[in-house]
Amino acid sequence: MQSPRTLALAALSVLLLAACAKKDRTMPELQTANQTTATTPPAKQPATACAMVTEAEMSGILGVTVTAEPHEKTSDQTECIYKPASGISPYVDFTLSRGDGEAAMTAAGMMNQHEAGIASPYEGIGDQAVAVGPTLMIRTGEDLVQLVFSGVTDAPAAAKKIFDTAKPRM
Repeated sequence: MQSPRTLALAALSVLLLAACAKKDRTMPELQTANQTTATTPPAKQPATACAMVTEAEMSGILGVTVTAEPHEKTSDQTECIYKPASGISPYVDFTLSRGDGEAAMTAAGMMNQHEAGIASPYEGIGDQAVAVGPTLMIRTGEDLVQLVFSGVTDAPAAAKKIFDTAKPRM
């Protein structure tokens, strides 16, 4: 059995590796992007995590009324925390990191080679999924969905419903 500290460090390592793997834009690329936006209509803004799974939808999935608290980070990452209207659980943290899927799965595989069992394969959801401590990481195309559950009854079924609800809106 892994200690909570080890699991937290492992999850943090995966997230840091995923963030470091993102392609940096160089100055000429930024200038080209700026010129393109000046001549083309603005692109549609991607949906936020709270819009991908609404309060009402999450309440239905969890069987308890929850409130959605947005935590927008960057244009490439959106997060929504769902908390119960009263009490402390169930709680779900839903994050979408655009472009981080492959890097996160590679990092989870590397961690698992270093310490067997730290990342458990998770079947039947997305293109690839692993559970690392309390975090379920799901690769869908190039993107990474992370779900953190607390006090959720039948988390595997809830994860599938959340992912299936959010996927068409990503």
